[in-house]
Amino acid sequence: MNPLEKLLAAGQTAQAQAEAKKVLARQPTNRDALIVLAKLALLEGKLPQAEELVAKAEAQGATADTLLVRANVAAQKGQLDAALKAYQQVLAQDPRRAEAHFGRGMMLIKQDKAAQALEALTKAAQLDPTNAVFRYRLGQVQLEAGKDEEGLATLREVVTQQPRFVPAYLSLSHALASRDDLTEARRVLEQGLKALPRHPRLLAALTVLAMALRDLNTSYKSASALAAQRPKDPDAQANLAQLMLARGQFQQVLHLCRTMDSLGLATESLKMAEATCYEAEEPPAYDKAVAAYEAAMGLAPDGWRAANNLGQLLLRMPAESENQHLPRAITVLEEAIRRDPKQPEPHLNLALALARMGQQAKAREQVKKLLALPLSEENPVRQEAVRLEQALGKA
Repeated sequence: MNPLEKLLAAGQTAQAQAEAKKVLARQPTNRDALIVLAKLALLEGKLPQAEELVAKAEAQGATADTLLVRANVAAQKGQLDAALKAYQQVLAQDPRRAEAHFGRGMMLIKQDKAAQALEALTKAAQLDPTNAVFRYRLGQVQLEAGKDEEGLATLREVVTQQPRFVPAYLSLSHALASRDDLTEARRVLEQGLKALPRHPRLLAALTVLAMALRDLNTSYKSASALAAQRPKDPDAQANLAQLMLARGQFQQVLHLCRTMDSLGLATESLKMAEATCYEAEEPPAYDKAVAAYEAAMGLAPDGWRAANNLGQLLLRMPAESENQHLPRAITVLEEAIRRDPKQPEPHLNLALALARMGQQAKAREQVKKLLALPLSEENPVRQEAVRLEQALGKA
């Protein structure tokens, strides 16, 4: 490996680029410098520039190095057959070229040739066992091919050998969670955070996992750390707001939501959290809660949740007359269904509203629409719809 390639392999891309340009200033046809600059252009997605540089390098004749760059260019263009052919040409010249085996494996995956892809990726990892990316992708493909134990073992090797390689922690945790081993999945993420404290992607994954484990304390700590790192990230702030609501921290949530609103960063989720806070006041600030839900509906024109929640609020709000809020509840619940007809909750809530209005026939029709949705027998919304259907049948 020449000095320029060593810089590139070490991740010192800026220095590799600077040194390659210096070499070209002295030797305009230096093949090593042209190839390194072509690889850097590929990393930046500058395909025409990469092709121009590799063409200059090939003026002295094609080599395994130039063919490898051409293969990578074809791969980025989505030209799978051309890329595969070029990788095979590289291997014909240099059978121990790990990058070519890896590239060939990636192309075979895209052509749904799993067995051949596994063979190629395994060879790449054997030839360059310190390359985290090669072993990481091998582990992923092993999992995709149903070789769970091998895939998990490979990913564990990656995090052991390369403890700062974030994608391996995420893939390993996801694979373990998919096998319902949530405790071990959480341990993997915590291991990653020891190597990379406060890493946002690891924190976000740990937050979701801790919620699945119903560990609100860990979820809250992870979400707080992520929100502190990303003070203007609406998703991170909304995630923290939801966990604060679970802890009954209504005033803190209200402050968070108002701050994001003042920055012009309000979202549907944040406005819905704000509405929950207003309803939790003593006495409940129903008018403010309604206004917050309306704002949420405006922020997400295709979202159904805010409309559904507003409908539910209207159904439970006290009123001077029994049916005062029902017409409006029906309207917003119909809007929720229009936005996403496949969601069962708005169908159920609309059926309940219609039944309370005395519109039994329409309520039964709505229940039938709900029961026609592909829901399991154990689904709680479906079970409630069955009970409502039975009650309406007796009415």
